[in-house]
Amino acid sequence: MNLKNALLTLTAVTVFGVAVSQSGVFVSADGVPYVTAGQAGLPRTDVVDVSSYQGDLSVQDFQNMKNQGVRGIVVKLTESTTYQNPNAVTQVNNARAAGLKVSAYHFAQFANPDEARQDANYFADRAYQLGFNGSDLMVDDLEASRTKSGNVTDNARAFNDQLHARGFSNTGLYTGPAYIQATNLDTSFIGGSSHVWIASYPYSPSSDHMWNTNYGMWQWSSNVSFPGVSGRFDVSTDYTGMGSNLTGYIYDGSSQNGGYRWYENGQLFTGFRYYMGTYYWFVDGVRQNAGWRQAWGYSYYTDDNGRAVQGIQLLGGKVYNFGNDGTYYARPVTGYVYDGSPYNGGYRWYENDQLFTGFRYYMGTYYWFVDGVRQNAGWRYAWGYTYWTDQDGRAVQGYQNIGGRSYNFGNDGTYYLR
Repeated sequence: MNLKNALLTLTAVTVFGVAVSQSGVFVSADGVPYVTAGQAGLPRTDVVDVSSYQGDLSVQDFQNMKNQGVRGIVVKLTESTTYQNPNAVTQVNNARAAGLKVSAYHFAQFANPDEARQDANYFADRAYQLGFNGSDLMVDDLEASRTKSGNVTDNARAFNDQLHARGFSNTGLYTGPAYIQATNLDTSFIGGSSHVWIASYPYSPSSDHMWNTNYGMWQWSSNVSFPGVSGRFDVSTDYTGMGSNLTGYIYDGSSQNGGYRWYENGQLFTGFRYYMGTYYWFVDGVRQNAGWRQAWGYSYYTDDNGRAVQGIQLLGGKVYNFGNDGTYYARPVTGYVYDGSPYNGGYRWYENDQLFTGFRYYMGTYYWFVDGVRQNAGWRYAWGYTYWTDQDGRAVQGYQNIGGRSYNFGNDGTYYLR
């Protein structure tokens, strides 16, 4: 792709087409800085687009790109109705073999709706020959001067509609801000800016200054090299999973959670995902906050920060048990747990989520509970026997003087009166 939208001040250009800016940054003759994928502080290199200019890239070449964060490749298949990229077969097959999402683009030369439909058919024919299917991304590359003739929006719509008629439902548009401004291009026919791949090259590309976050993808350079791969490439950050198998908590400029959303294979994800030491719940990629969640046949609860909770939790005045074994799901409450009651410092005994009445062994002895509340001194009746609990609620043993009378409760760990 050929769009160049950087504003650079160059001081000198050599006979080799390389310039040095006033800040010492190496740039090409067309004013785009040379950078290497993997450098700290650069925008993400989610997507790379290739044409015959890059030649027959090997599976290892694409794997090297993948190692630097590339998740998708967009291959030029055709131009007008007379040109096919001679390297497309190798590029498509090897990118697929490397496990990358592979999309296609057509370099448009149409100037009216009839020509646009002819271009679309030529593009579709070649795409089917190379094994593309109806869900693969098919991009209309709008940048050539000839395409600025007539009603540009109507022409682009005709191209897009014809691709849909040929069975390709996932379509996109590549262009630049200057082209849109010069032609008054209305992208609503394709679904708006989220389906537009915008090219605009900053003088100093930085992950701290992301441009065009309202678009599907942003092509931020045409002069990026990859370690172990010959040549230089166009690279893009994919904000929406438009052209890549995005997976993870990715900055896409959304209005929630500081612009981050969770993607799985390029799609906004709903469900739990493990992140930074715990599980978070996402809905359409957006991290949720406090609330109940249902997954895998279990119930979970996420706190105010969206993290799945563990252990005993008091929620809405009721106690719940989410375990301490890394599973996080709600299970019956059993044991002496804090539930905020006004008795015994807020603790009560539960059995299978129910407040318990009777003896339970705890901290080395037996205690008597009524509706979960630990009782103090008094006579208790259980299992056909009689017991006495002291002022701390513990069942007594041995000889005991109670109310001026001696009683024997044994010394064999049975505690009953005999």
